[in-house]
Amino acid sequence: MIEGESDIFEIQFKEKSERRPYYFQLDVLKAIAIAFVVMDHSLTWEIKGAIGSVFWERLSIPFFLIVMGFNMGTSFKYRNAKSLRELYSIKYFIRKTKRYVLPFIILYLTSIILGIVLGHLDTSIYLLLGYLPFWGPGNWFIPLLFGSILVFPFIYWLFDRKPLMTIGLCFLSELLMQFILWFLYPAASSIYDWFIISAIRVNILFFLPAVGLGLWFSKNHDIRNRHNWFVYPYLAFSVFLMLDYSTQFLSSDSGVIGQTMSLIQNFIKGDYTLFFYGYAAYFFLVAFMLIPQTASGAVQKFIERVGKSSYHILLFQIFWMSIVYWSISQPAVVNHEIPDFAAILGWPSLLFYIPFYLLNLSISFAGGLIWYEVESRMLYRSRIVLKDEMLQP
Repeated sequence: MIEGESDIFEIQFKEKSERRPYYFQLDVLKAIAIAFVVMDHSLTWEIKGAIGSVFWERLSIPFFLIVMGFNMGTSFKYRNAKSLRELYSIKYFIRKTKRYVLPFIILYLTSIILGIVLGHLDTSIYLLLGYLPFWGPGNWFIPLLFGSILVFPFIYWLFDRKPLMTIGLCFLSELLMQFILWFLYPAASSIYDWFIISAIRVNILFFLPAVGLGLWFSKNHDIRNRHNWFVYPYLAFSVFLMLDYSTQFLSSDSGVIGQTMSLIQNFIKGDYTLFFYGYAAYFFLVAFMLIPQTASGAVQKFIERVGKSSYHILLFQIFWMSIVYWSISQPAVVNHEIPDFAAILGWPSLLFYIPFYLLNLSISFAGGLIWYEVESRMLYRSRIVLKDEMLQP
């Protein structure tokens, strides 16, 4: 799903020693993350808050962002691209167009057809951000992804020359975005205010700290190495702030400490922020330590396929959940929000969320996997044959 995915169809056929390494750990993380994404869109905020989702389910996007940065580093490194001209090559844009833009165009056209059939087409200013004419949950990640295609080559070029400075600039990028929101838009008073806020919140520049962490780990992903020792204090810092974010045990205090924590939480808003990425980064490195680098066995091969298909699963999930949302609450699609499923459908128990989630998960996975497989055979069939020939002794 994410920038620079370890896809066999994008490997340049070099000598074995120069070929980009494959990391099964990344596919595991992407498979977990996309399962959490479907869960995120199948539960209300009240349910997610009650089950402490900030400490596990909300790891989905940080995982994806760190994987994006990691794959950026390994992808450009093994293509031996150094100059901006090489990084911003025609081949680079062709690859990204095939991998990300073409599937989105298919979804976009399907969204128009769906909107016509169901009698609702969004013609608002949000279409300028890359939102679908018939909105579905998760749509916001698409403009973030497309923005990454434009800025990642430059970030890697800078990182290759000044790694520490680049990581610092990645963190500064979010701080600047947060300052703009805090200073200019403390509260939205019009539809145009909401649009500007949304444009900032879906901008890849807002999420560069997590991307930068992945890029840093692409040089060394051993949690025991001095290169990554900063993760331990960062983890403690993140856990402390995540606890206050979810419980407000300090920020609700009327004293100086409470006021300070409230100020911090008001300035850095949200749970996809630099305050939380240390927690995700720790588990990212733990995954590399505990999970094998290559997949073996039927279960691991299936997880590998899910990881590689994660972008298509996301797209199909947007399509499927838009239908689910519309069927349950049409205003939810119009207003881009999650319906109160239990209240609207009259569920006698909140346990009904379990089969509801499993149904959405099964359909999203099946649709995305089939889509990815069909597209791969159509677009890359000749390159599969070429790869098989190159790997023969």
